[in-house]
Amino acid sequence: MLQRSVSTTLPSIRSQPVSQDDKPSPASPVRSALEEFFRAYGGRTLLAVSGGVDSLALLTAAAELAPERVGVASLDHGLRPTSAGEVEAVRALAASLGLAFHTAQLGLRPGPGMEARARAARYAALETLRAQGGYQWVATAHTRDDQAETLLMRLGRGAALRGAGGVRSHRGHLVRPLLSVGRADLEEHVAARGLVPVRDPSNADLSLLRARIRHGVLPALVQAAGPAAVKNLAAFAAHAAEDEALLAEQAALALERARVPGGLDAVAVRSLPGPLQRRALVAWLAEAAVAVSGRLVSQVQEALRRGGHCGLPGHRLLRSEGGLVRIAAEAPAGAEVALAPDAWVLFGGFRLRLDSSSTPGPAAFPVGQQVGPLKVRGRRPGDRVHANGGRRRSVQDIFVDARIPAEQRDSWPLLVEAQERVLWVVGLWPPVRPGIAGPAVLAEPTSAMRRDGL
Repeated sequence: MLQRSVSTTLPSIRSQPVSQDDKPSPASPVRSALEEFFRAYGGRTLLAVSGGVDSLALLTAAAELAPERVGVASLDHGLRPTSAGEVEAVRALAASLGLAFHTAQLGLRPGPGMEARARAARYAALETLRAQGGYQWVATAHTRDDQAETLLMRLGRGAALRGAGGVRSHRGHLVRPLLSVGRADLEEHVAARGLVPVRDPSNADLSLLRARIRHGVLPALVQAAGPAAVKNLAAFAAHAAEDEALLAEQAALALERARVPGGLDAVAVRSLPGPLQRRALVAWLAEAAVAVSGRLVSQVQEALRRGGHCGLPGHRLLRSEGGLVRIAAEAPAGAEVALAPDAWVLFGGFRLRLDSSSTPGPAAFPVGQQVGPLKVRGRRPGDRVHANGGRRRSVQDIFVDARIPAEQRDSWPLLVEAQERVLWVVGLWPPVRPGIAGPAVLAEPTSAMRRDGL
């Protein structure tokens, strides 16, 4: 719940007053970055201030340059005993500078994924405060060093060009005016104003990847490559972000050209260069609420290349057939469909029909003279097939022997009688003996599910 005040107090983060004559010259990197920001961005800006050195530099520089255009937000994450007092100290500093103050208590609890949860909660609260206060922007104090650390973290995790873009200077209502400024410049700026910043202990917690990068990897790189290494990493991230933005724009145009009723034109998508094809597919899948990973995109591209299908999360398939790329719903595990005489039903990648009189072939299973209630369903734990002669086989073993991809197995149809006895793993086992007339279940696979013998 958003609140306007915090009762717990902490000694002021201002250790001594600084007169106007003591202020650094306007040519300091921090002030120069803020001057450029205020020239480029109109409207009022809400400054996200934790009390750390970076956000204090952002706060003081903005207050010196354009106090009428800024307000201050400080959030209590609830993760440290001192957090409420730190918010109060920021409030006191904002009041001394004549700036509006806003706060929120996030009420987070330690546990798995704490960093990601805290980040999501923080940005959500800042956006709420921005909208409530009538601000145009939310500004955070990310620095050039943060950019270099983020780039190394993402490259170490296998990021592509989009991830290599690192921290963006502007996204939606979120802006980062100090992204070109080094942390040492911010330390100097804050010290010159007689401020004692809050030191977040998590920044020294070597169980966290960012702390290991900050205190181990980055210093070693600077020692090996020289002091310009941090600046060069940040410049690379900025260029990567520009390149990614251009490619994303071109991919969006290509995606619009490839759209046809029911999906995408397969030829148009296949003709795209790899970088544009990947981005267009990611955007299209995101529209369908498909969680995308690098591995999934590779599988989708392979399905497009050979003309087939690819399993998607949520019991769905991407199909590339008949010149059309589309997303089809698949029968989830445990679903079942009753078979009625001479009526086609759809299940997984097959059409099935109970035919009252047929001569079975490789894709028709004889069901005998007395046709009882039959249905098709997905596999269930422990399913076994009861074939003629008393032989029984595990459905799982049949899938493995036939090399059916794991993502197809839950939606592969099983022919089942009323007592839940599995008669046929459709098209796979038991093998059908042709030439026996009588009632049979016909099965026709789509091209995306076609296997040898079907």
